[in-house]
Amino acid sequence: MAVDCRAPYRQNPTLPYMAKLTIGRMAKLYGLHRSTLHEAVAKGRVTASLNGKSEKVIDLSEMIRVYGEPQGFTLHRPTLDPTPSPYTSPTPEMNALHPLIEEVRLLREEIRELRESLRLIEHKPDPKPASIPKTKSGEAATWANLLDALDD
Repeated sequence: MAVDCRAPYRQNPTLPYMAKLTIGRMAKLYGLHRSTLHEAVAKGRVTASLNGKSEKVIDLSEMIRVYGEPQGFTLHRPTLDPTPSPYTSPTPEMNALHPLIEEVRLLREEIRELRESLRLIEHKPDPKPASIPKTKSGEAATWANLLDALDD
């Protein structure tokens, strides 16, 4: 079995190659000055390698890691998705919503009534203190006096 030595090794052959551009082209793509990228490579913020012409090249994924995606450059082309997103789904018919709206209204009314019942159950009026029958000074309390006090 012959192995093609010209193709570089990829860990995942299903992934597309990321573009490697020279420092000058990468600077132009990102709107940076070449010296800015040379400085980033020298300080180790960006990793560069040499291509077949002994030019320093930077992998686009490395630039995206450090500087984000370049302005006006999209890596993924939009595809037609057969499944609609939840934000673009059609609004349900109002006829289908009427029973649900009515049920919510009834449930809210029931909650209101239950809260009112709970307030009535929890409300306990202050007990009135028992009135002590007043007797004339020096007079002993008798049953007759107590009964008269109840009539008052």
